[in-house]
Order: sequence, then structure tokens, then C-alpha cells
Amino acid sequence: MRVNARIVASDSVCRCRLNRRFDEGKVPKVSFDFHTAVPPERVMAMLTDFSPNRPEIWPMLAPELYEVYRLDAGSASVKEGSTFPRRIWERDDYEWSADRVRWTVRDSNYCHPGSYVEVGVRPEADGGTRLQVDWNRRGVGIKGKMMIAFVVLTRGAIIRRKVFQRAFDREARA
Repeated sequence: MRVNARIVASDSVCRCRLNRRFDEGKVPKVSFDFHTAVPPERVMAMLTDFSPNRPEIWPMLAPELYEVYRLDAGSASVKEGSTFPRRIWERDDYEWSADRVRWTVRDSNYCHPGSYVEVGVRPEADGGTRLQVDWNRRGVGIKGKMMIAFVVLTRGAIIRRKVFQRAFDREARA
């Protein structure tokens, strides 16, 4: 019993510290590298494709939540979201250059405006691509904070697997 009591007490302290960090806006940025066999030009094309096919390219996007408000040569304003594991959406401002894409939250039902994701795209010697992903989000409400905490605690594993790996593996097979 004493062991369980210590674990629970330790768990409470961790939760308290994590909550305080989230409430103070000191959420650590999750950064990870990702390699794909897809060439860099195609990766950039996938990241900046705002056609009606975008939810097919990025399987986590729900077609019914996808809207394009503005599309220019190096920027876009869009609404995107997912219905699994719960209905979440965000309105993002995308900006891109030849080797980098950044989307910044304008409005969302789960994260604060100003939260962002930035993806750097670098060619690899094997013809594939190395992506450097910086994921910086602050949750809104208890569900948003829990979702963000899960991503932070897993060091982005869910984002890496469900978003990037799923899309790029599908593209590499095509």
C-alpha cells in the first residue's frame, strides 16, 4: 500500500506541475525529425495543396470541416479539423517558402490563437526528405489541454504517426 500511495502522491505532484505549466503558457515545444522516401518537391506540394483533395492527401482531415477562405502564392487561410477521437477544428493562416511551411492558429475549439506548427523540408541523399517539425500548441479548456498534454508527454508520437507517417507512406506507395 505504501508504494501505491507514493505513486499517487507523485502523480498528483506531476499533474499539478503540468497544469501550472499549461496555465502559465509555458508548454514546451515538441520538435521531431521525420524521414520519408517522398521527394522534397512532392512533400512541399502536399503541405501546400489547398485543393478540394486536401482531406484525401491528409487522412486525419475531415472533409466536412475543410474550408479555404483565401489562397495566394505563398499563403492561405483555411479551416481544418478532425472528427476522431473528438471533433476538433482550427482556422489557420499558412505561410510558406521554398523549404518551410508554417501554420498559425487564428481561431480554434481546442488551442489558443498564436499556436503554430512549422515544418522545415530538407532533401536527403537517398532522394527522400527530412522534415523538421516544431509543434507549439497551447490548449483551450480541459479537453484541449488534455489533448495537448498527451502530444507533449509522448513527444509528438501521435502527430508523427497519425498525421505525417500515414500521409507520406500513402504517397510513397502511390
